[in-house]
Amino acid sequence: MKTLIASALIASAALTGAAHAATTPTVDREAQYVLPGADFSGLTTAEIHSINLILSGSDSNGEQAAAIYSILN
Repeated sequence: MKTLIASALIASAALTGAAHAATTPTVDREAQYVLPGADFSGLTTAEIHSINLILSGSDSNGEQAAAIYSILN
């Protein structure tokens, strides 16, 4: 019985890790509107979250573009 419980816990942990890895964040589509032609490839997860946070703010498009540009460069 202990082996069965241990196996279930290990399988659960493995599936949780796989599910977390499959949910890689993406940059919102609005970023292409705010900063057309920008290359959003190769960003870290933290950079993607920062860009999405900027896009969800109430700043003007120019302010958002400047903030996103500073992350990209």
